[in-house]
Amino acid sequence: MRLIFTFLFITASCMQAQDSAKQKSTFEIKPAVGATGTPIKPTLSVMVLHSLDHRFSIASHSMLSFLLFENTPDYITTNYNYSLSQKFGVGYSLYGKRRKARHSLFVLGGIRHITFKETMENPDLDKITVSTRSTVADYGLMYEFSLGKKRYTFDTRIYCPLSPIQYYPQGTLTNLVYLEMGIGIKLY
Repeated sequence: MRLIFTFLFITASCMQAQDSAKQKSTFEIKPAVGATGTPIKPTLSVMVLHSLDHRFSIASHSMLSFLLFENTPDYITTNYNYSLSQKFGVGYSLYGKRRKARHSLFVLGGIRHITFKETMENPDLDKITVSTRSTVADYGLMYEFSLGKKRYTFDTRIYCPLSPIQYYPQGTLTNLVYLEMGIGIKLY
């Protein structure tokens, strides 16, 4: 009987040692809200982060942006205006004192699907509807600042696309740069 308890104790100790060795590699889910473009469109996003060690990590970033308030002149109605984005990439992190603050820079690449539809209904003219849909490459740099040491963190991110856009960089800054704020939840 004593042999069985000794075996169970050694097995549990080995499993605990393996778990503590694996804690260097973490898995985080980071939901956030933000804004992008002119007119300002709110965004909802989720970033999934898997750290390979305490410096390097791989990431997935999903985002939905949509026009909440119509900024159109008389007789023009915005039926819908939204975009979906999915990017993957790698990142490098630097930590502050006591490892409470983390600065990360990510190189991300993926696709963005953009669609909108507007209708002009002037009583003096014919009804005109304009709609467009396109899927484009979306790649760029993302900076993230995280504050917190335990399981939960406060995160803020800014993304600057490097995708080929007309009138670069002014067109990029007014249309696609976005800022997000949210929380991070570490899942071990």
